[in-house]
Formats: sequence, C-alpha cells, structure tokens
Amino acid sequence: MYKRLSKVASAAAIFALSATVGVHGATFFSEDFNTGGTAGAESRGWSFTLNEFVTETGVDWGVADPATDSFPSGGAPGGSTGNKYPPKADGTPNTTPYLLTDSDHAGGSDDIGSGAEVWAQSPSFSTVGAAGTVWFHADIELDANNNGECLAPLEVSTDGGATWEMAFVMVEPQRVQKAFATPTDVNGNPTGSALTNGWPSIGPDPANPGWKKTWAGLHGRWHLPLPDSVKGKQNVMFRFGWHESADAWWIAMDNVVVDDVPPPMGTTEVLKEDFTNGIPSTWGNANLFTLSDLDINSLFDLGPIKWDTQAIRDTFDPDFPFKLVSNTPIDVDILATAELLGIPVPLDLDNPDQNINPNGITDGRWLLMLAGQGYALFQEPPFGFPADSQKETAALDTPKLDLSSASKVYLDFDSELLVGAGGNSYKVQVSVGGGDFTTIYDYNLALMDYDEAAYFDHHYLEVPAAAGKSNVVFRFLASASDPTNADTPDFPNGNGNMSGFWAVDNVRVTTSAGGTNVSGWALY
Repeated sequence: MYKRLSKVASAAAIFALSATVGVHGATFFSEDFNTGGTAGAESRGWSFTLNEFVTETGVDWGVADPATDSFPSGGAPGGSTGNKYPPKADGTPNTTPYLLTDSDHAGGSDDIGSGAEVWAQSPSFSTVGAAGTVWFHADIELDANNNGECLAPLEVSTDGGATWEMAFVMVEPQRVQKAFATPTDVNGNPTGSALTNGWPSIGPDPANPGWKKTWAGLHGRWHLPLPDSVKGKQNVMFRFGWHESADAWWIAMDNVVVDDVPPPMGTTEVLKEDFTNGIPSTWGNANLFTLSDLDINSLFDLGPIKWDTQAIRDTFDPDFPFKLVSNTPIDVDILATAELLGIPVPLDLDNPDQNINPNGITDGRWLLMLAGQGYALFQEPPFGFPADSQKETAALDTPKLDLSSASKVYLDFDSELLVGAGGNSYKVQVSVGGGDFTTIYDYNLALMDYDEAAYFDHHYLEVPAAAGKSNVVFRFLASASDPTNADTPDFPNGNGNMSGFWAVDNVRVTTSAGGTNVSGWALY
C-alpha cells in the first residue's frame, strides 16, 4: 500500500544541506555572454564541443541573440510563450544575448545508446578563499521533453578536465523505459540508473535530493550547491550539456555566477508552511472566477488524493483533482495513481511497469518531484471553454504578515508546474497594506514550452515592496482550463490528455529583522 512520506524527510529532500548565515561574498567566475557572440565567448576560454558520436546537425552550443535573429541552430527556439529569452529571477525575460543549445531545432536525433555528448565548458577559475559552500547561479530555461530520453548533466572538474564529477543531472522521463529496452550504448556502457548513480527520486528523498537529480525542467534563477570537492581549488571548471539528446528541447542560460553566496534569504523566519496537515485555515483559498455550470469551483487542494473510481465517474467532486486518459481516471501524482492501479510502491524503475513508469498513461506528464506527500495543488480543471474566454482562477493566500520591522523581505518556495494549454497563467503576487496585488514572479513571460514534462524549482525571491510594511499577503495565482479532448466520452467538454497542474510546497517568508530568530537554515 502506498504510504505518504513524512514531511521531516521531504523538507530535507529538496535541499538536503544546511547553511549558516555568515560572511560570504567572493565571486569566483561570472559570464553574461554580452560581448562578441560565440567567438567572443571562446576568446574568453569557453569551449563548445561535440564528441564523435553526435549526428544531430545544429545542436552545437553557441551564443544566441534574438535581437539580431542569431541562433546557433539556425533558428529560434519554438517555445509556447513566443518569447525567445530565458527567465530572470522574477520570471521576466532577459533581453541580452545568452548561451543556447537547441536539440529541438537541430536535425536528426541522437537516441539512447548512441553515446553522443554535447558540452559547453567554462574557462578555468579558482575558488581559493571560499567561505563556505560554492554555489552555481544562472538564469535558466531547461525544457524537459515529456517523451524524451536524454540526460542533461552539469559536471565539475578540479584537474583541468581530466576527470569530472556530476553536480546535477536532469533525466527526461522516458529514459526509464528506453534504458530498460536498450541497456548499453555503443561502447558497452550502461544507459540506465548506473550512469547517473541511481535514478532521480520520485517524491522527496533526503538521500537523493531533487536539487541534484530531477525528472523536471528548470525555469528561473537557478541556485545549485556544487560538490565540496571544488572548494578552495585553483583549477575549477564546469561543463553543461546533453548526453544522447535524442531530439530534446533546449537549454538556455545567462548571467552565470559562481561564488560562495547562498540564494537570497533573510536571517529571520517569519512564516513556514509545508502543508503536512493540509492548507491551514489561516490561509486564503478562493475561487476568483468560474464559467462552470457544474457547481464546481477550482481551488488549491491537498494531495495526494485517495481514489474512489465510481465516485469520480458519478460525481464532479472538487476534492478529487483528477484526469481521464483513455477514459481511465488517474491522479497527476504518480504515486497516487500507482495505488489506484494496484502497482507496488516504491516503483521499481529498473524494471518499469508499462502502465506507471514515468512514461505510462500520461506520457511523462506526472507530478514526480513532490509526489506522495502534502502540498497545495491546483489542477487545470475539466471544463472546455472557448479559447478566448476567461479561465478558472484560484488564489492561495498566506496569512497577513506584519513586516513593519523588516528592512528586507524574502519569499522562497518549491514549485512543480506543468502548463497544459496556451493562455493558462501562473503567478506569484504580493499585497502590502491591504492594497492591490502586484506580480513578483510570472511563469508565462519568458521562453517556455507547454504540455511537456513539469518544471521543478525552488524559487528565491527578494520582495523590496514588502519591507517595512504591515498587512502583507503573498498569493499564488492560477488561471487555467484544460483543453478539450474527444477521447474522453464521459467528459466530452474537457479534461484532455494534458495533465496540467501546479504544486506549491515548503513556502517560507524570511526577513532581516522581526519574527522568530533561527540559528541556521534547512534549505529545502
């Protein structure tokens, strides 16, 4: 029987390390790609390489500049938002040149087993004098293909590139199934979990944290703790790219910094919520707009949901966030659906069940990183509305916070998001002094692709507008409807194959003063 994970484990799982606020501030490397294009980057010590097994044409890394219609693959990345720039910390797009590899626009497909590798390798730099953990920061748009099979690793070296250590890897969801069918590559090396020292976790696991291995894309300002091996070394490099890209999507990266400065956060914790016991009564959870005539209001719900299949078919119970795929009811939480289908948990990904592995019914469109625990979940509702109509809109609000003694305010939170259809909108907002809400993070402005594998990020936002203010409320605002799908006759007006959702967890507000002091941080 599937059992819910304890939040003691899950809080440690996403960022399973602690950092004590102290003296930091050394920058060891930075790059904004604004000067000289690809040749300029190479003159500064960057190298962009393809190994002998690469056959995709145009997958090369290079500096992209949408302002001059210059892209290393020969064309712009084909995202759903129409914007061609990666996002900054607040989700708004950069407007300057950036580093790009676009497997989607490239010709051909270097599939699993090919051994193909595509790398962007940094110049060498020193981390001597680091006061603590060495951090990698970048504005990033890494799109994970829902039916893809590639790896996107970031590796570090301290010996001039003679050896490399994995700091991070994104595993596209179908690699589980593909590696089972093709267990070795052209050189006889394993293609499966042995290649990444184990698959990413499904659901939080403190021994296998989601910041290090993920099934999901990245979207926003990325903060990655690098291995301890790079601290205090004279000859450090990193490389990022594709292993067997297999006609993947893209990696777009800008404003890279390596330093010893943790992500932006305060020294004092004012609010912390992990939704272990559901959405607290002190939080707001309201439907702001509906066009439904089915007496259902879309809200954020606690997941995962235990299923009663007949109840789902006979009633439109809003307490069951559900999908129908080929007329089979499923939960977007892969572990909840495993329970529904009677498949043993934990899932055996080295011997994948064809109905439930991260391909299965939803073709990779699952809630994976936060699966199996409490979270606040919005699911794109099963209503087919005209494309130009207003969407179902739900708002999840924190309690009112008195931050009048704070000189700086920060919000950080876990987010696992899959946008199922164009026109759907996901934002984080703030209201101060009882006034209107203003947006501090917007998912739908920069380069992004919808209807793929989810994005999973722990976002860190500084909120200057809230500093020194009373009556501060933070809002998670979802506005969406699901596309129609004639394949589901029980619900012919919606609930298509896309399993759009937004799971929010581990919400925290910190300040530079006020509230309850804590001695250190457990970074989720």
